[in-house]
Amino acid sequence: MTTSENTDGIGDGQHTLCGVRLAGALAALGLVDPVCAEVLTLLNLRVYPGNATAGDRTAYVVLDIHGVSIGVKRRAADLYLHADTTETDDRLIAFEINGGGETDHPTR
Repeated sequence: MTTSENTDGIGDGQHTLCGVRLAGALAALGLVDPVCAEVLTLLNLRVYPGNATAGDRTAYVVLDIHGVSIGVKRRAADLYLHADTTETDDRLIAFEINGGGETDHPTR
């Protein structure tokens, strides 16, 4: 698995994992089926170190897939989820929490 620290001078501590490399490495080991390999090649994973001083209990993990970024981290008082669809023309996100049924949320 290849990870790299962001070196663009932003200083945010971002680490990334390229889905194409991950899929290739797993395929070479014979550990991934073709359907999963296709999805993995489209996946981008970013990890930002947590800030315990700000109340973070975990790193902030962002998955980019299908033109959407989904971020998650555990904070001292809650679980933070973030969905970013600004690069899509989606007008509505339907989401579900713990099997409680879908809830629609407008994106604009």
